[in-house]
Amino acid sequence: MGKQHSKLEEKALSHLWMPTQDWTELAEDGITVMTEADGVHIKDSNGRWGYDGVAGLMLVNVGHGRQEIVDAISKQLSTLHYANTFKYASEPTIQFAAKIASLTPGDLNRVYFTSGGSEAVETALKIAYRYHYNRDEPNRNKFIGREGSYHGTTRGALSVSTSSYLDRPSYNEILPDNFVMAPQPSFYRRQDSSLTSSEFSIQCANAIEELILQEGPETIAGVIAEPISFSAGIAIPDVDYWPLLRKICNKYGVLLIADEVITGWGRTGKWFAMEHWGVTPDIMTMAKGITSGYFPVGACVVTDTVFENFQGGSEKTYRHGITYGGHPGGAAAGLANVAIMERESLVENSAKMGKLMLEQLNSLNEHPTVGDIRGLGLMCAVELVSNKETKQSLYENTEAINLLNQKISENGLYTRVGRQVFFAPPLNVTESDVTQMVKIFAEALTDTEQDLKLG
Repeated sequence: MGKQHSKLEEKALSHLWMPTQDWTELAEDGITVMTEADGVHIKDSNGRWGYDGVAGLMLVNVGHGRQEIVDAISKQLSTLHYANTFKYASEPTIQFAAKIASLTPGDLNRVYFTSGGSEAVETALKIAYRYHYNRDEPNRNKFIGREGSYHGTTRGALSVSTSSYLDRPSYNEILPDNFVMAPQPSFYRRQDSSLTSSEFSIQCANAIEELILQEGPETIAGVIAEPISFSAGIAIPDVDYWPLLRKICNKYGVLLIADEVITGWGRTGKWFAMEHWGVTPDIMTMAKGITSGYFPVGACVVTDTVFENFQGGSEKTYRHGITYGGHPGGAAAGLANVAIMERESLVENSAKMGKLMLEQLNSLNEHPTVGDIRGLGLMCAVELVSNKETKQSLYENTEAINLLNQKISENGLYTRVGRQVFFAPPLNVTESDVTQMVKIFAEALTDTEQDLKLG
């Protein structure tokens, strides 16, 4: 069995192009091949089971091995596996659109399906511009985004993203020059330590208004932001931020786009994270947990007011399409996924288990390498530092990060270790699961600190 997996790994190294990976490192260290998953656990080709600490890519919300979803997809594919999505609708797609509309905040009632998050953002940006174009404001072609945000890898989505993970500078020459960057409400990393959380969040929101005025309101199409930025290390704004940003966008006729690709579908303890602040955006993007990864589906949802501006003749029609957007199999997967979430109260469990996880992680505050601990629902992070006073990131210590990652995975927790260690498991975790995951991390962190004499 081991020899077979070794051959499989060699085949991967010869033919598979892994996203975002340093190929030199992969060739040296090898590729981890996953073979099986069940519940909140996943197994590699060496037979080692471990907790799926980040739910795949923050998306396996109902957990692995849900035969109910597999059966729903199979049943739909055996009846109608595809019909021209540019011309025809299917029953599950209609039903799923209605279900999404019933769960999203306010009057976000019109659903445009895609096959992933980047496509959903791409769709949202084009809708935002075309909305203004249809209202005889074609000069509104700029977008404001936030420092460190990740909205996707397609050209448009990348143009409003600044996460270092995306290597944006190397693509600058082919990106549209219509993006303005605003500060991220990352309280731990604020430059003025005298500011309270509320003051800092208000300052960040006001900075967006200043940018709108600086660029000229008549040139701004939209502001795009994650309710809580995962890519910025779980940057959670204070309660004032989103209501104020909504007010600012209304004041200048700018569309507010909430990117809920990661935060949506129960991840933060609400169906959608914007519910924490009682704010309805003009456009909301979603993917990942929409089907828990059982089928590639994304969506862009707009308010009735936005959609009204695409009615009234062919000259106002939104001519944009995704071949697999609105796929019947994907809609069947989504309906089954949501049914499980409702039946098992997984959104409520996310809130409850997330609170427990944060409490247990907070017990690690005395570690010399722990700078900050934050989270909402089952989306938590521990920020690692080499110096608590200066907040110098431990990420600069490659040996420490690599050793910690090795110890965590060897002890049975698969997660993302970098500037932060992330905890975003499937939403069906139990108290014992949470306790064990935190224990694995705590022991690995202690061992790493002792082995390398950190702190």
